[in-house]
Amino acid sequence: MDRDLDPDIITLKAGYVIPSPGEVIEGGRVVVRGTRIIDVGPSKTDSDGGVEIDLGKTAIIPGLVNAHTHLELTDLEGKIPPPKSFTSWLRQMVVFRMEDRNRDLSHAVERGVQMSLEAGTTTVADISNTADSFRVLPGLPIRKRVFKEVMSLDPKAVASMLEEAIRLLSGFPRDGLGCVGLSPHAPYTACEKLYRGSALFSQGQDMLLTTHVSESEEELEFLSKGTGELATALKAYGLLGDWKPPGLSPLAFMKNIGVMASPWLLAHCNYASDEDVHIIKESGSSVVYCPGSHHYFGRKAHPFPRLLREGINVALGTDSLASNRSLSILDEMRFVVANYKEVSPQDVLAMATVRGAKAVGMGDRVGRLSPGLEADLAAIELPGDGGGSVLDRLFQPEAQNVFTMVAGRPCYDKHGLFVQKE
Repeated sequence: MDRDLDPDIITLKAGYVIPSPGEVIEGGRVVVRGTRIIDVGPSKTDSDGGVEIDLGKTAIIPGLVNAHTHLELTDLEGKIPPPKSFTSWLRQMVVFRMEDRNRDLSHAVERGVQMSLEAGTTTVADISNTADSFRVLPGLPIRKRVFKEVMSLDPKAVASMLEEAIRLLSGFPRDGLGCVGLSPHAPYTACEKLYRGSALFSQGQDMLLTTHVSESEEELEFLSKGTGELATALKAYGLLGDWKPPGLSPLAFMKNIGVMASPWLLAHCNYASDEDVHIIKESGSSVVYCPGSHHYFGRKAHPFPRLLREGINVALGTDSLASNRSLSILDEMRFVVANYKEVSPQDVLAMATVRGAKAVGMGDRVGRLSPGLEADLAAIELPGDGGGSVLDRLFQPEAQNVFTMVAGRPCYDKHGLFVQKE
């Protein structure tokens, strides 16, 4: 039966509640007042007050965190077949970027958010190249950290580029759901001065830094020798100028120029040497593994199991639909469970929740179901009546999200349990 959503208190009941990756409550409930959780525990016969909603044979879990995505590229879904090399993919991306240069990508951002909410994602770390995300995301009901992407190998262009980025970041509304960051694109497109300037600007602010790093073997060759397919492409585009290779791995380059003194959100890290692992750990940085995108490029196994063993925080991301078939973190978790048997289901769920929240600088607000935290959650409808643990069933292909709440507000409701007042 439809219910009118205008109570002070909402109690959500379900077959299971998973407050954190290592805890399962059978026949549980989550009680929400306003934007926050006020209680989590077993269902009770007496009422908590307000409205009670029974979500049936579902598992209520913390809202999923997508720690690396590009929502502006959502309309590229299925348009770029798996390439022969990373550089050939970049060439196709340049073509699309040129075509989209004067096109409003608001629709792509909106569609990406809707797809995310339907899949149980409540927080996104979104990288915006065109700035369309900065215009659209403040009005959308998803928690977000939006990064302005900057790229140039020309030191003379850095000052004006950062000034423009700072103006954009300063104007982003801080409404409880939104915060910002800065993203030097990658060591093969951002010069030393751009990395240093970005790091300097971020100091003393709620201003996380992210970058794509150690993503491809072409990148490693380019940074160490200045040769290879990537070097040829950048030269053809007239982007190299006076740039010289540092003769280092991408992460060693970042350490060498002094920007790894504080934590970064490091996207990919597909090729991490022993030295690189030490650099990541020493800096306190988080790594984002994007399983679908990693598979799309045909890469070998990702080193994230080792990173976890080393105590490095690892989160999950989808990257964009230019290199993935899905924006669902639930799909990404399923891929990890199927292909990395040495990683426990609890660790996989942690990468999508509590570790993801920590990675994007929101670990004190989301990522767990606990009194005092923001009421960001999802309800996953479980297949069957048994045959495995709750997490086993959660990761089966038939398990689907049916309900998403962000800051106490239902944002997706497959079965129409809620009717909100306008």
